Amino acid sequence: MPFIDHPKGRAYYRHWAAAEPRAVVVFLHGFGEHTGLYHRYGFALNAAGIDLWAVDQFGHGLSPGPRGDFGSIQDSSALADALTELAEKHRPGLPLIAQGHSFGSVVTLFRLLNQPDRVRAGVVSGAPLVPIPDMLDSDTSVELDPGWLSSDPFYLDSLENDPLAFVDADGATLTRELDWAWDRFGSELPKLAVPTLALHGVNDPIAPIGPVRAYAEQIEALRIAEFAGARHDVLNETMHAEVAATVIDFLREQALQ
Repeated sequence: MPFIDHPKGRAYYRHWAAAEPRAVVVFLHGFGEHTGLYHRYGFALNAAGIDLWAVDQFGHGLSPGPRGDFGSIQDSSALADALTELAEKHRPGLPLIAQGHSFGSVVTLFRLLNQPDRVRAGVVSGAPLVPIPDMLDSDTSVELDPGWLSSDPFYLDSLENDPLAFVDADGATLTRELDWAWDRFGSELPKLAVPTLALHGVNDPIAPIGPVRAYAEQIEALRIAEFAGARHDVLNETMHAEVAATVIDFLREQALQ
């Protein structure tokens, strides 16, 4: 099985290989997810000549750690950096794209801010850019209603029957790291220089779309693609093919010329 090394343990990763790759996407998933939920997305990118590399973050999937415990933003960023280095060895010279969903999007945004010369473009989805009220109280447990995530019955069935996926866990670490990010987004995000696409469901009840719209209006490098009726897990919504096509069009513009 493929693993990358980290002081916290060996993290499992997947590689969806394009037949004739022209670009490489390095992806970080969100809370309760793992890389196995992204086969449809990987195959869609592959058909367009784009490699997808994704890692099970700590506390998720086949990687070690307490259930739902990502560690820190720095830990997740280190995983993405290690996976990026591995992808570069296998696909030397190809444009790199950093992508993340939900908590993974938070990590990805800081990677784009801290390493603007490392990648050609960024993609984020379901980005929680302002505090989530339910995560500000003293109860650190997180329990998500699957209906908040998607309306796609295939995906919801996957969440219910996949032993590696979950919608509830102790969220103390998640809350701590999001608080750290929320304290910094207001001053740091306007410095974003890497062309970045924000995918967002208009009906996202976890990370409302309003703050993403507001940042996209202020930041030249950030554009938003809105999907009517979509909820939080927009890459795994009923319009997942349209979402993937939107990403591919953006990458053709930014990285595949």
